[in-house]
Amino acid sequence: MVTAGVVLYNLIPVKPHLPPVVDKVTIPVQPLKMKVVAVIIDDVGHSKPAARPFIEMDHPVALSILPGRTFSWDLAAEAAERGKTILLHLPMEPEGYPGIDPGPGAILLSQSREEIREVLERDIASIPGVVGINNHMGSRATTDPIIMETVLDLINKKELFFIDSRTSPESVALKLAREMGIPSARRDVFLDNIPTPSAIDARTDELLDLVEKRGWAIGIGHANVETANALERMAQKANQRNIQWISLESLIAYAYTGN
Repeated sequence: MVTAGVVLYNLIPVKPHLPPVVDKVTIPVQPLKMKVVAVIIDDVGHSKPAARPFIEMDHPVALSILPGRTFSWDLAAEAAERGKTILLHLPMEPEGYPGIDPGPGAILLSQSREEIREVLERDIASIPGVVGINNHMGSRATTDPIIMETVLDLINKKELFFIDSRTSPESVALKLAREMGIPSARRDVFLDNIPTPSAIDARTDELLDLVEKRGWAIGIGHANVETANALERMAQKANQRNIQWISLESLIAYAYTGN
């Protein structure tokens, strides 16, 4: 019952006031492209003084450590404590073997699959903190699909990443790694084949130019004073060009997703 002059609002169904429904509109936006670079220092393990500038470097340089060298374990442990990326620098058979010797812990064409697995297991265990692998020498071994399938199978099981140092243009390593679903990439520029300041600077400039063109690039250098000094100069140039020097793992993740 309604009393005269009084309106009982609770008897009147009222719909809440809602904004009109608008279909979702998708605006195509190009993904933001980064410009990133990563650097690996190879052949670590022979000398503590040679490696120390890179271990103490503020930049996220990765250290690739040879198995079976005098200071391999100690340098890997020290570098890992400082947050550096640690790789096993896996010795592999080169063209010219045995005249050219890759050193202890090497993967050779004469080895059986089981022998390859045993050698690789020992090498990995000898370097604390390993998260990835790249080849030392290997201009012959990296062109052999059976050798590389055996090596990469264990890398996959260990959940490591792989960098093809690209010591041969005929290498099948990266192709097989990608087919096996292993996070992987390859070296773009060797930085210090000629270990003089001007020559290294020219190669770091080449590396940064490639970043500008493609969006990312990987350089490989070696543990010597001239390379350490050149990398400090490269860091300044990269900053001026709005290029980020990032960890190797981060670059692989970026490149591996199709960038």
